[in-house]
Amino acid sequence: MKAPMTVLIAGRNARELEELEQMLANQSGLSVSTRLITNGHSDPLHNVVDLPDALVFCTTVAWEDELKSLDERPAQGRVPTLVTGPENTTVMRTSMRVGARDYFTFPVQKQELLEALWRVARELQPANEQAGGLFAVINAKGGSGASTLAAALAHSLADRIEDRVALLDMDLQFGHLASGFDMQESGSLIDAILRADNMDLLALEGHMMKHKSGLHLLGNSSDQLVVPGDIDESQLQKLMMLLRSGYDHTVVDLPRQIDGVTGALLESADRVLLVMQQTIAHIQDARRLLHYLTRYLGVPEERIGVVVNRWNKRLALTTSDIEKALGVNDLTCIPNDYARVAESANLGVPLLEAAPSSLVSRSMVQMAESLSGKKVVPQSGLGRVWRKLAGA
Repeated sequence: MKAPMTVLIAGRNARELEELEQMLANQSGLSVSTRLITNGHSDPLHNVVDLPDALVFCTTVAWEDELKSLDERPAQGRVPTLVTGPENTTVMRTSMRVGARDYFTFPVQKQELLEALWRVARELQPANEQAGGLFAVINAKGGSGASTLAAALAHSLADRIEDRVALLDMDLQFGHLASGFDMQESGSLIDAILRADNMDLLALEGHMMKHKSGLHLLGNSSDQLVVPGDIDESQLQKLMMLLRSGYDHTVVDLPRQIDGVTGALLESADRVLLVMQQTIAHIQDARRLLHYLTRYLGVPEERIGVVVNRWNKRLALTTSDIEKALGVNDLTCIPNDYARVAESANLGVPLLEAAPSSLVSRSMVQMAESLSGKKVVPQSGLGRVWRKLAGA
């Protein structure tokens, strides 16, 4: 989990400071403190050694001196600042002239203040800072089990790695991931995409379903027919940026098709997991999809992992056969345990909870370890069925 953004609320009016502190208390991603200015200085950051990431400055009738003190601070001693004050055009314009990012009058609207703070948070994120990982899971051939594995991977990351994880069900017409967690579809993926311009993490969480493991699920519960052409790809990208800024990992279950929506997600994914089974027909479709990914979407080969679901060592096709046919060097093999997986789905209980010692569960936990780069309690007895996907 990323460190929260530190916010200092400063000013001479104790009542206003308390009101703003209560407004921002317990907000995910924020660490809030207050400073009542009583030292005779107008500068809210006077003698502050560890500068906050953002400042909320409550001005008073002495606003001219207070804003002047902000303007006189050296460049290295400035932080992104939001100003509160009277409903006065002169004060507002002066605030903006000295560098304020936004201006608010009391009573401050909570949602507007949060949105301004999240805008600052996004601006502060360095371009080279690694955002939360994006893992796209897609079937090479229909029915290969991509949705099951996407759900199991996301659940493993949340439950065993204990990271902050979002799971997106991008099957806009027949998505069903919520049923695997015994949750009734209530998410609003389409609405979240439409509102991505003005949405912060708090608002986004309001659109998501929450599982007891800590996993957050976003799907489409609308009865209206939605097709990929209805999705604004630029809005979708903004939503993904918001997810990656607030979650350690985002797992996306993609439908088996190449269009503007899936293409955008596949291109931006840190890892594309191509799910297939141990048959010639699956090899043929996997080879075609690999061609589309690398040739037309420009996804580097090293970002693509081939996952063979329901692996059975007794079948004629070996890992070497599949690797040779697809031109890949490494496979991830998930053992076949159809009965337990089907029972888990029917009960609406994640496999890791229903059968934590099964080979499938242990394989998915190891996949979560590999993709996250973190370790959980070692799982024994798995043997060499699992082959590392990310190359630790």
